[in-house]
Amino acid sequence: MSMHIERTRDMGLVTAILSHPAIWPHIHEDGATEAAPHDLEGFHWLLVTDGAPAGVFLAHARGEACWEVHTCLLPRIWGAGAARAAQLLLAHLFEDADCQKVVTNVPAYNRPALRFAKASGMQVEGNNRSSFLRNGKLEDQIMLGITRKEWTCQQFSQ
Repeated sequence: MSMHIERTRDMGLVTAILSHPAIWPHIHEDGATEAAPHDLEGFHWLLVTDGAPAGVFLAHARGEACWEVHTCLLPRIWGAGAARAAQLLLAHLFEDADCQKVVTNVPAYNRPALRFAKASGMQVEGNNRSSFLRNGKLEDQIMLGITRKEWTCQQFSQ
């Protein structure tokens, strides 16, 4: 079945994905006891499906040119499916939302997420020191980004 990405406002479904035991421990800071996503103005909850829900991205504009994304993909698509989902997300933002740059922040301890962001074409752009509270310890967050031009060049080189 082909993979698809579309905006959703089904916060029950988003909550179920964020609460998945393979996702929740990696996305919340100390003090959060449960996933409580909000459908706020400017938030784009983008549901990934391949016949069934496969995950969700949260994307929001940081300005006219730059969008920030957060990734929550279910384990059943980790690997090639997740790579496809990331490319669908970037295509949606660069082609449909007229975005010029996509950025994300990955807690430094989350090595699989860091590898995933890099494999999706993002480059490390900085380090936000001591900015994520996990298990009583302040962790750094790695800042990554990709420009529309870089993504377009990657599409032609494949």
